[in-house]
Amino acid sequence: MSRRVRLNLWLLSAMLVTAMAAPTLAQESPPITVADAHSYTFGQQITFDVDVSSPTPVTALYLYLQTEGVAYGVPHPVPITPGTDVHTSLQRDLHQHPLPPFAHVQWWWEVRGDGGALLTTEPQSFQYVDNRFEWHTTSTEHLFLHTVVDDPVYVQAAVEIGETALARIAQALQTAPVSGIDVYVYPATADLRAALEMTGRDWAGGQARPELGTVLVAAPPDSSARTRMERDIPHELTHLLVYQVTGPEGYPYVPAWLNEGLATANELRPDPELEVVLESARAQGQLVPLSDLCPPFPNSRDTALLYYAQSGSIVRYVREQYGNSGIRALLTTYADGAGCESGVTRALDVTPQQLELAWRAHLVGLSSWMSWTVDNVPLLAVWGISLLLAVPMVGLGQRRRREKKKEEE
Repeated sequence: MSRRVRLNLWLLSAMLVTAMAAPTLAQESPPITVADAHSYTFGQQITFDVDVSSPTPVTALYLYLQTEGVAYGVPHPVPITPGTDVHTSLQRDLHQHPLPPFAHVQWWWEVRGDGGALLTTEPQSFQYVDNRFEWHTTSTEHLFLHTVVDDPVYVQAAVEIGETALARIAQALQTAPVSGIDVYVYPATADLRAALEMTGRDWAGGQARPELGTVLVAAPPDSSARTRMERDIPHELTHLLVYQVTGPEGYPYVPAWLNEGLATANELRPDPELEVVLESARAQGQLVPLSDLCPPFPNSRDTALLYYAQSGSIVRYVREQYGNSGIRALLTTYADGAGCESGVTRALDVTPQQLELAWRAHLVGLSSWMSWTVDNVPLLAVWGISLLLAVPMVGLGQRRRREKKKEEE
């Protein structure tokens, strides 16, 4: 047999072996499969059910949860009995481990098996909506309005108030209106408060979650509905627009007096109770120093009402004296990390003490005189010193004249 024939036979044999082996190589182990489902009752409990099928025994199972605004997923070990087919569930008590209301939540599974087998599923997500109610959604240019009350007049009122307030506030803050805002209107204050229990301020009339682009308010479907909407919807929308102006990094530096004061001043229907509280505190000498209005407001309703009333009044005064550009300058300065008191000086070129003095004078109708006094403190000081120096000189001149008169007599 020639060398060429032997070579051809060897090549043919190699091809046959390869062809026979190919099906064997293609017959890899079946993959690990995961099928799951979730369900929850808002504020009560959430359950994740999972079925895992694996060619080798599953030895460990983890559920990862990642809430909106958090940069990582938190692993939760799931107790299992090792095997190739695992059927189990994980329940979490939302009283002890609450989720941010109306946030988007991502979850995924990690499956570990014998021999180093490992599978991480693709992330899935759901929005943690208050599913105690059936929500009806109306889309507008900038809003997704969610109401429990399915009444066209009620819904239209909320739409008009929301869009009008958003445009007006955006113009005042010199920014563009935010789009895609979720506004949830609860049918009763008690229902809203139940949803806000985890915030520590369950008496509040609403809540804004700027990082989620979400607003929560309450408006009972009665004659007070429009009044409540005109007060609470603009208030909460203001926080979202402040967040847009300052950005997520700058927002925490905005002092409460400015953030809540803007929200209060932007209400289309001011709360008359705040006016009574402010006037009472002024008359009794119980106004709060501006420096005390920098941190988040107290949880006590009675105390917080004065803080809201006073902050709203200060913001209105600043807007009257410095215009919208003054407000925008304050927000920009705080977004750059300025402290509460230094931000006033940098943005308005007055000290916080001067601002507070002028505002207090404004409350009792002395704003023009007091503003001139505050602006001319150095001049007044020089004038006072010159007056003090002049008085002895006048007295000395008069004494010399009397002595000279006596000599002439």
